[in-house]
Order: sequence, then structure tokens, then C-alpha cells
Amino acid sequence: MSVLRLGPLAAALLLTLLGWLATPALLGTAAAEPAVTTPPTAAAAAAGFGPAVLAELNRIRASSGLPKVGIDRRMSRTATAHSRDMARRGYFGHGSWGSRVARASGSASAVGEVLGWLPRNTPRSEAREIVRGWLNSPPHRQVLLDGQFRRIGIGRARGSLSGVSAAIYTVDWASAR
Repeated sequence: MSVLRLGPLAAALLLTLLGWLATPALLGTAAAEPAVTTPPTAAAAAAGFGPAVLAELNRIRASSGLPKVGIDRRMSRTATAHSRDMARRGYFGHGSWGSRVARASGSASAVGEVLGWLPRNTPRSEAREIVRGWLNSPPHRQVLLDGQFRRIGIGRARGSLSGVSAAIYTVDWASAR
């Protein structure tokens, strides 16, 4: 769980610096593990997970009197790329999340990120279980229930973490434009 709040000037400066500093080395490092082959059904599961987790998050936010969040396709591509990188390289971590999410979100004044992993199951049960886990963690709960956030990017990839076959999730958060 991570949250970064930026004033308008700081956000503009950060985005400018990101253009100059963005290199593959900024995306995080980890010990490489053998990549897991992704069968065609993985794409279908990932596609089903996005709508299921969005519905679950919006249900929770509505019960707390918060506005719904909507999917941001650019942020979802970035979140998916991060989940795939973790799955491919066998690590679990945010890496340089602040710069990655700020770049994908455009002109957001606040960004956040939550990560998770579970043994694979059905998209709907994964969505319920991962959101429940985040809600039971105070720092993750803070991100999910932050009223400033209006857009999210959802990513999911299949891989192996410490020898366990898993689905790895990234949900990036941003304020309205």
C-alpha cells in the first residue's frame, strides 16, 4: 500500500522529471525465477477479474458513503504491466510505483497503489477475497476508502511466487483530473 499526494506544482515537476528519468532500471529489481507459461484462459480470467473487483470496490465505497471509482484504461495497462513484471520475474513489490502511477494517471493530485496475490480461483471469488484482505489491513483500507480517488487501473497476471502458483494483482488509484 502506498499513497503519494502532490500539489499542482509538485505534480507538474514530478511528471517533467519522470520524462527525463524514466528508464527500465526504475521499475524495480528482483531475483529472476523461471517464467510461467500463460495459457489462453489467463486472459479471460484477467478480463473477468477487472469488472468483478471494480464492482466489489464500488460496493464497499458506496457502503461508506464514498463516490464510485471508474476504470482508467491507461492506468489499467500500467497496472497490468506491473503485475506481469512481478509474475515474470518472480517478485512481489511496489518498486518505483509513485513515478509509474503518476505517469499513467496524467494530472492527478493524489495517487496510490495496492498489491495482492492469491492462489488462483475464479475471477469473482478472487475479487471478493483480495478486496476483503485489503479491507482487513489498515494501510490498504485507507487507500480503498480515500474519497479523493476517482479513477483506478486494475492489473492481474498469473505467475509463481516462492514456488506457489498465484494470481498477482495491482490496483493503481488516482484523483480526478
